[in-house]
Amino acid sequence: MKKTTTLDYIILGLIQENALSGYRIRKTFEDTALGNFGGSPGTIYPALNRLEQNKLISKQNLKESTKSEYSITHLGLDHLKVWLEQPPSAEEIKKSQELPVLKFAFMNPLMGREQQIQYLDSLKHGLEEYLLELQNYFNTEKEDMPVTGRLAFEHGLLTYRASITWCELAKKSLINS
Repeated sequence: MKKTTTLDYIILGLIQENALSGYRIRKTFEDTALGNFGGSPGTIYPALNRLEQNKLISKQNLKESTKSEYSITHLGLDHLKVWLEQPPSAEEIKKSQELPVLKFAFMNPLMGREQQIQYLDSLKHGLEEYLLELQNYFNTEKEDMPVTGRLAFEHGLLTYRASITWCELAKKSLINS
């Protein structure tokens, strides 16, 4: 089995409930923030081929058409679930907050409410730890930063605080629904 990439997992997440054509998958990347993870024809179609070779998806030709749709297999669902069960790593949180939140978005229907809440708790904890690192760095370096650099860094700090608040609100929403 070839190594499964982040792009592969995102595709699995997209098709976990509904089969999609390669074109529709590519357009979803083009038209949304998923484009940050790739999405050109030169990456999507090789990823679909890799997923099909690994038996994580299957391709069905549409009747009376030259188009195909891709759907996730039972093995693909199991593979996706294992990825979603992994708490966000410090590296994921430091690189971007987008991937951990995207993983959360794909959790329905594979993960139960308790697992979703645990994931949010883990994400919040990781965000708080990294924010503390960033704040300590900022406190020691801000006097030597150019004004625009300081302001941009402050934007980053506020973004992490907003993500922590979102984790708290999302958890409350899950508990109350």
